[in-house]
Amino acid sequence: MIERVFLLFWTLTCPILAQVLFEKPLSPRIANYDLKAVLLPDAKAIDGSWTLRWQNRSETPVTELQFHLYLNAFKNEKSTFLTESGGRHRAGTYEKGEINWGYVDIRRINIVGGEDLTDKIEYIHPDDDNADDQTVIRIPLSKPVEPGAEIELSCEFYSKLPRAYARTGFGDDDFYFIGQWFPKIGVWQNNNWNCHQFHSNSEFFADFGVYTMELTVPKRFVVGANAVLQNKTSTDSTDTYFYRQEDVIDAVWTAYPDYTEIKQEVNIRGTNHKIEVTYLLAPDREALKERYFLAVDSMFNYYQEWFGSYPYSNLTIVDPPVGSEMTVGGMEYPTLITTGGFFSSKMATELLGLNWLEVVTFHEFAHNYFQSLVATNEFEEPWLDEGFTSYAEHRALERFCGETTGYGNVLGMPFSSLDYHRMSYIPNPRGGTMPTKAWEIPTNFYQTAAYSKPVLVLTTLERLLGTTMMNQVMRTYFENWHFGHPRTEDFIAVVNQVAGRDLSWFFNQYVYGDQTIDLHAGSIINTNFIPDEGWFGDGSEMQFSGGNKEEGSDSTIYRAKVRVYNDGTGTFPTDIVIHFANGDSTVKQWDGSSGLIVYEFHNTPKVTSVAIDPLRKNLLDLNFSNNTRNVEAQSAGISRYTLRFLFWLEYVLQFVMSLF
Repeated sequence: MIERVFLLFWTLTCPILAQVLFEKPLSPRIANYDLKAVLLPDAKAIDGSWTLRWQNRSETPVTELQFHLYLNAFKNEKSTFLTESGGRHRAGTYEKGEINWGYVDIRRINIVGGEDLTDKIEYIHPDDDNADDQTVIRIPLSKPVEPGAEIELSCEFYSKLPRAYARTGFGDDDFYFIGQWFPKIGVWQNNNWNCHQFHSNSEFFADFGVYTMELTVPKRFVVGANAVLQNKTSTDSTDTYFYRQEDVIDAVWTAYPDYTEIKQEVNIRGTNHKIEVTYLLAPDREALKERYFLAVDSMFNYYQEWFGSYPYSNLTIVDPPVGSEMTVGGMEYPTLITTGGFFSSKMATELLGLNWLEVVTFHEFAHNYFQSLVATNEFEEPWLDEGFTSYAEHRALERFCGETTGYGNVLGMPFSSLDYHRMSYIPNPRGGTMPTKAWEIPTNFYQTAAYSKPVLVLTTLERLLGTTMMNQVMRTYFENWHFGHPRTEDFIAVVNQVAGRDLSWFFNQYVYGDQTIDLHAGSIINTNFIPDEGWFGDGSEMQFSGGNKEEGSDSTIYRAKVRVYNDGTGTFPTDIVIHFANGDSTVKQWDGSSGLIVYEFHNTPKVTSVAIDPLRKNLLDLNFSNNTRNVEAQSAGISRYTLRFLFWLEYVLQFVMSLF
């Protein structure tokens, strides 16, 4: 009997024990938090605490700890975030008044079972000279954390939430979106703390770990988080939710009485992997359910095909209420994204032709690959996050909505994602190199440097290498660097490895540099070639030449010159297709170097037209409308300056329409 009981116990527990004892964690799990929070609606605040287990994975002793206090960006008008942003962020503007400001106050922090560190806290400002900024602290340690060792800390804190205008805080009607709400340890990297201040244009950077959350709220609230719900307990007045998520870089949650919760199960085609998607939809957004279902199912399968496996079993999509959709909507966190906004509504779709719901959903979820899994440093190289995410969004829109109508048929005119990004890039082609710290990019160039130019660079790279090889590049990059912190040079190394050639010429010009390309077809000059008349040759080989035939016929022989230019400073290998009057054509390979190049043809039919880069491989070309020229347009007097004016007029009209 005892043997049977033992055998039954072993059979039931062996798989669990094997998983606990032998399964390798997905990530390094350097920073692990057990978080507790009590929502205080009357005070618009969180009474919180955590236990943090942090491991020193370097070979150098760590003599101090540094933490982000992100909520102190909203403490007063002297913070770096407020001075840089002027109190505006995207569509949000901070409102004055005591209730609308936010901060985080560390009431106690100590080593578990040891020294109280509270009095050792020092505010530092590593990025600027703003001594009033309090978004980073350092805590000297009496005893260093040795290589390979772990330190366990306990902290009690009070987080006063701001009125939401920049990603986090409270809104009207008891709406709460609670992000960056706790003291968060920086990243120990290259024997230094990477712990930047909270800037207007920057986002976040953190190490991976296991997060648990115990969230207590009044019973009227519906709660969601970027974690898997483990349990829920209740009293007469409160509900307490217990969440757990492994191998992530953040913890975020939301509470709102009027959410409608909807579930969707997504099956990844060709695998056994299933993902439970939880939608938290504000009132009047339930009608978008089927549209979400279709987009999200496609999105998971696209990214699985192009990049690799999404390793989690859950995703939460929050569609915030009116009034908060532009302040906390369109944001990403590990296994949770926010969407929403008027432009994704049924009315906007029908009246304006926008695919905004799909745009935002594809974009924010792509961050779960390029930022949440491939955890690049958004402070120092935002293009590795926003640019890669925008590239993934572009590809998803092309497949889901159609190549020419990714953003929609805006007021009846097809408007693709590449139209949008070229419209951002072309007025500011030298507006900042891509691997630049976020706060050092001028605000009016941030969209170009972090989002739009990277999309054009990556799509041009795809067209240079071919889609099959580019897919291999992206999958190799993801496989090599998920649960890591790569930099620009690491991505370039992957490209060179997969391509089997050195593409430094491309990256040096368009990633590290600000070179531009403007290819245009110049004049086509056809000159009648009239041979000498008379008898030529000897004996039986003697022939009579009677000169040229009637000018203008297809068989007339010409000497021709074709001029092409690059008015930019960069180079790019380019095909030039030249067409002749008899229907023949020839393809010339040009290195795309700056200045003028002339192609000459002798004893040929008339040259009728020239097309530079006819397949549009180079999306960095500042003007597509001057890439072709034909003799009919030339004789009609349409100059390249006229064509350029028409090109700019087209983009001005597209920009105006995008404002609606």
